[in-house]
Amino acid sequence: MSRLFDLNFFVKLGGAFAVMALAWSLPGWRFGLPLALASVAALALMRVPGLRGYLKGAGLLSALVVASWILNLWLQGVAPEAALPIAVAAAARLVTTTAAFYFVMETSSPGAILAACSAARLPPVATLVLSLTFGIIPMLRDEFERIADAQRARGMEIDDVGFVTRLRFALARGVPLLVQAVRMAHAISFSLAIYGFDLGRRRSTWREVGLMVEPRMRFGPPADGMGAPPATTHHP
Repeated sequence: MSRLFDLNFFVKLGGAFAVMALAWSLPGWRFGLPLALASVAALALMRVPGLRGYLKGAGLLSALVVASWILNLWLQGVAPEAALPIAVAAAARLVTTTAAFYFVMETSSPGAILAACSAARLPPVATLVLSLTFGIIPMLRDEFERIADAQRARGMEIDDVGFVTRLRFALARGVPLLVQAVRMAHAISFSLAIYGFDLGRRRSTWREVGLMVEPRMRFGPPADGMGAPPATTHHP
């Protein structure tokens, strides 16, 4: 399964968009729910990191979506038994979509994203946006978990409590998470400035980038025996 993780970032991104399009084109919950379950099962079979945390978030998201849709349709005069299939279909589509893009985020390192963007000769702004978007979300999730651990260390019981209380505590993490996000953005911009990032300058990659992205630079004996370095991909 590790070779799937080394797929070109744009191949994985295109696959995620294809799965999302399929999920939102299927009619009703009878097709959408099996696809959502299959998407989650695929994540488990591929042993995508952080799956436990994703399942918690997906469960919470599904509960909120189902409840909000049933309430909204009920206020519009739709009976709850008729609104339930519609709500389940909407939740299933969201689970499938988030599962597809969760795979992309968790299996694409910032280096692999930068290498793929450089090989595709994308503009520097597009490269920066893609690498930050798909790289900062996992970091924010880890920060969210660290805030929860800090709450537990201070004696706040956030596990063996009711759903409403757990939701309230989860929302209370939003303020420190926002503060950390601002600090992280400042640190990233400061690092880019130190390393001389310039939007007008093209970047290079020494990785082999094709259908698969090599996880690291290759070092070895010269291929021609004349002291030349091994073949690499270089884009000016």
